[in-house]
Amino acid sequence: MIEIAYQFGIDWRDLQAANPDVDPHYMGPGLQLIIPITQKTPEAQPSPTPVAVNVKQTDCYPTGDGGAWCIVAIQNSQAMTIENLSAWIGLYSPSGQLLISQVAYAPLNILRPGSTMPLMAYFTPPLPDQYQVKGEMLSGIAVADGDPRYLDLEAEVNEVEISADGMQVEVKGEVPLPAEMATPTQLWVVVVAYDVSGNIVGMRRWKSGGELEFDITLYSLAGTIDHTEVLIEARS
Repeated sequence: MIEIAYQFGIDWRDLQAANPDVDPHYMGPGLQLIIPITQKTPEAQPSPTPVAVNVKQTDCYPTGDGGAWCIVAIQNSQAMTIENLSAWIGLYSPSGQLLISQVAYAPLNILRPGSTMPLMAYFTPPLPDQYQVKGEMLSGIAVADGDPRYLDLEAEVNEVEISADGMQVEVKGEVPLPAEMATPTQLWVVVVAYDVSGNIVGMRRWKSGGELEFDITLYSLAGTIDHTEVLIEARS
């Protein structure tokens, strides 16, 4: 919703107020929004200032078809949870000319303190033989303490099996619930794979259909997998 508001030169809060029945975090293709009429222009309307975070990694991994998966890894160094993460990724020629760019979005809507999450975008072929990648955070908003939209749950990993060649990993686990808590209406689990140097080399998101146990297999984009991290988002 932030990006849409910016395109029309309005404050994202005005756009959200004009569409009170729309969940800004789960908007799909074909959704119709009411755009409030204002006298503001895109040049006069400042974009939201993102919460300060650490950009730990910006990499591109070429694919067999001549394209590339590009990653901006965001670490939440703040004491609060952050939502609505997005990042800009640009590919530059060796001389510094911008060749192509995209906006990358987070696989989960929230990033909890101390956690790191990759924001990924696929650049379609053909790409030049040589290029440099740069990335920067576009948006990230602090979540108020006790926000009722998100459940305070954690994943419990029971098994991690990395293949002999290190190019594949299977992660099994569950999301335990307190005795008094009902099953979440929405639950996502993201497994992030790292190499021995701590660089992200793969990511996969799993959406629950009501079950609390997960079995996720993902493949490395480049290099061998050394360890994994599991992130979740749950809503009541």
